Amino acid sequence: MIISRGMIAAGLIAAISLCCGVRANAAEYVWATGKVLDANGRPMSNAFVAVYDDSNKVVDYTRTDRQGSYALAVPRHALHLEHKKGKGFIAEVFTGAVRLTGDALGFINNPIRAGIHAVASAESSSFGDPLTKGGISAGTAVADKALTMLTPRSRRIVPTELRKQPGVLLIKVVAPHSNDLVEIGRIYWLQEETLRLGGKQHKTLAAWLDPIQLTSVDSDRPSKFQTEYLHFTHARLEPSLAEPGQVVHITARLLTPPDPVVYAVVVARNNYTGQRWELKPTGDGEYEGDFTVDKKFAHDDQTISVLAYAEKEQKPGRREDAERTLLSNGLWDPKKPYTYDPLLVVSRNRADLTLTIVVPQRRKR
Repeated sequence: MIISRGMIAAGLIAAISLCCGVRANAAEYVWATGKVLDANGRPMSNAFVAVYDDSNKVVDYTRTDRQGSYALAVPRHALHLEHKKGKGFIAEVFTGAVRLTGDALGFINNPIRAGIHAVASAESSSFGDPLTKGGISAGTAVADKALTMLTPRSRRIVPTELRKQPGVLLIKVVAPHSNDLVEIGRIYWLQEETLRLGGKQHKTLAAWLDPIQLTSVDSDRPSKFQTEYLHFTHARLEPSLAEPGQVVHITARLLTPPDPVVYAVVVARNNYTGQRWELKPTGDGEYEGDFTVDKKFAHDDQTISVLAYAEKEQKPGRREDAERTLLSNGLWDPKKPYTYDPLLVVSRNRADLTLTIVVPQRRKR
């Protein structure tokens, strides 16, 4: 069966309505997708995935399809994505077709998932965490006994301050013969999408979560998230000690994900002078650029910070509005800790490099 955009949109609205039990506003939810892999990097089907809010209440759960993919309707508040009018630039950057990999309608409308949602809604007052209660009766059917695996051997304590960062949430994943994962998950990409349903437009956010790799129960290695996407893995100044008039070469590596296709602008900034230079892509995630040390540079040490942000689909290249937003939010300030906010910026970290300027002594005649 061919899955059309309209069918997926209808499935999204239905799934949101199902998991919330009320008339849903799509703008209040994030359509989050991800993948679960085994220890060899192969897709894992029928793995159960659950997400929690800050009160340790399950807000949505499902299981993976044949491609190891899953989809969840997560309330914005559970991901700590504050929508402040006039701040940020996501709505100006991201547009795209509604997408869902794998058997979309198959796991949106999965009867076990639907039944569990119904029970979780009805029993929420007596069950503090429905997923830790084995043998739940799913409507008129009995849920697969695999649900009993959702009781972790020990409750993982995750610091509150970590859980309240933008774009993070607590995720639990279990599968037969695998080590359970109970860990903080993170969004590596976010975009706004428009659904057309019943002649009306519904705006929602689509998010991609870091891939999950489950290890075998006989392995000493824990199951974990793979978090390398959109991180600067290295950055370098050559030379890092320079004289006035000398040209300095900057290199940085930013690993982009296979899905979706991401186009990023990489910019370095001198935090003393405010000068900025774009680094151009050279392939395999590498970006390079040059600048000349002029009289504006301070003597001794100064910090050159490298950030990346999203290109505008309709107008590729640098964006002054985006760079102003990064500055006003303090993301270019090396004196402040870098907090990744998927509503604001692409890169999940900032590369801070130290440049030392020396002035040669004048020779006596």
